[in-house]
Amino acid sequence: MKLKKDLGGLMSINYFIELLGGLALFLYGMEMMSSGLELVAGDKLRVVIEKMTSNFFKSILVGALVTAVIQSSSATTVMVVGFVNAGLMTIYQSVGIIMGANIGTTITGQLVALNISTLAPIIAFVGFLLNTFSKSKKKKYIGQSIIGLGFLFMGMQFMSDSMAPLRDYPGFASLMTKFDNPILGVLAGTGITALLQSSSASLGILQAVANQGVISLHSAMYIILGFNIGTCVTSVLSSVGSSKNARRTALVHVLFNIIGTIIFVCASFVIPIDKIVIRFSRNLPAAEIANLHTLFNIVTTILLIPFSKKLADLSFKIIPGIDKEQEEMSLKYINLNVVKDAPATFTDVKAEVRRLLDVVTMNYEHSVELLKEFDEEKYEEVFRREKVINYLNKQISAFIIDSLGLSMNEQTSANFANYLRISRDMERIGDHSKNIAEVAKLKNDEGLLFTDVTFDELREINAIIDKMFHSYDGDMEKDERVLFMRQSNELVQKEASAFRNNHMIRMREKICNPESGLLYEKTLAAMERISSYISNAGKLSM
Repeated sequence: MKLKKDLGGLMSINYFIELLGGLALFLYGMEMMSSGLELVAGDKLRVVIEKMTSNFFKSILVGALVTAVIQSSSATTVMVVGFVNAGLMTIYQSVGIIMGANIGTTITGQLVALNISTLAPIIAFVGFLLNTFSKSKKKKYIGQSIIGLGFLFMGMQFMSDSMAPLRDYPGFASLMTKFDNPILGVLAGTGITALLQSSSASLGILQAVANQGVISLHSAMYIILGFNIGTCVTSVLSSVGSSKNARRTALVHVLFNIIGTIIFVCASFVIPIDKIVIRFSRNLPAAEIANLHTLFNIVTTILLIPFSKKLADLSFKIIPGIDKEQEEMSLKYINLNVVKDAPATFTDVKAEVRRLLDVVTMNYEHSVELLKEFDEEKYEEVFRREKVINYLNKQISAFIIDSLGLSMNEQTSANFANYLRISRDMERIGDHSKNIAEVAKLKNDEGLLFTDVTFDELREINAIIDKMFHSYDGDMEKDERVLFMRQSNELVQKEASAFRNNHMIRMREKICNPESGLLYEKTLAAMERISSYISNAGKLSM
């Protein structure tokens, strides 16, 4: 009796080890297949996602196809969250791709349901030959994908075999019936997928259990619904620390699956969903699981398509407000949706250009500060604000050009043209400020030093430029400001020339090394250009 008990325990351990090995092989195979297919496609998938979002139904198709190729809805939604965070895509554009991704992810379950495990070793071997002996990288990646597919089927077979004894264990069958309770089933499915970070992997495990006849489709149905909620964890995690729009995109993914789950749970009380699925699943448990998963995602998408905009709107209500960066990357005084007369429009342009000047001034000041004491965070802020400067200049310039079509006299037309030049000069100042920041970065990374005399010279020029920035639209009369700007710029050019000569003497006397000298020259050149541009802007401003 003791021997029998020991053998029974040993068999249980062996089956458990086989289950773990099968799960590992299944997950590894899925990862190999997914990464191989992604490598075959290269960056084309990202380009497709980024470009083909103008039409909502096209977005759904793109989401489905891309996910079918890379075999991971999580990867697709994480990409989408990244695009929204980078401002390459709006939340409204992302909804269609998220819906399509949910449909595309059902392909893995359908592949597993084909039940061709006996051919799995041959499939893996064919992939091995292609991967090993092909000279083309693309064919090698295809071979990798085929190996992954073979491993996936082998892992599935191992998991199914390891669960065979569960048929003879009444306690397990009794446990499975607990999931007839929708709440327990959904929670279990959510937890499993949140842990595995893959609804396809969770579905594969459930298909292995179903193949042994120890869980009914009715009990499995609620677990499957939970899988769709659990898969949102990846996109939610990827949005942490991102912009509010990125977090809203992840929230749309969560809302889509939660609403779909609620609809299906409620429908299951009045419609025999499980029995309908069984009818067209050829009495194959794995196919029943895959078909129910596919049905859920297709039906949920069809039902929620009319409410796609509402889903995005709801995400704004749950996560209100705008990010600082989003606020900066928008026009504050110019309203593109309101048509005004020429004088009122010009007033808005002046205010927006003044705002642009404030951003440009701050970037210049921070760039100069970095020369004395480098700070990585401040350096990154300079580059972030440079994007704001480029955006504002582009928007202001486009608006001014459009406004020239308004009815106006020659003087007003000249004023618009002047502010178009000012905006572009501001953008160029931003470029040169960025160059100074890059000099500071290189100086810090290479451990180069400026002498005290060098810093004194730069401080002297900076003091003049600083006054020019603050005199752009100060209390001076127009003629007085024009004279001040011209004289200040001439002084900067004169001093820069003198300081270059001084620096050449210091280099000949080996007081300064050549590397530092080159950076000093770049800084002087940038300051000269900045002085010229702010001088031009000050002369033109009103």
